[in-house]
Amino acid sequence: MKATKPLTIVVGILALGALLFNIYENPRVSHLFGKEIDDWLYRVFWLVVIGLCVYNYIYIDRNTLKNKSKSKR
Repeated sequence: MKATKPLTIVVGILALGALLFNIYENPRVSHLFGKEIDDWLYRVFWLVVIGLCVYNYIYIDRNTLKNKSKSKR
């Protein structure tokens, strides 16, 4: 499945919400995929997801700009 801009934005916003809620709630143990993990590992996981979303958004945006400039020629 090819990632699109709206999908990348939605996943990034949801990941940011999960991260901020976890920081606000400040639990000792978090649950990820049904398993208990350390709170900081949970936060690192969501930071990686956010980072991947930002990277994908920039990558999609650059490819879109390249395709538009090629079509004008």
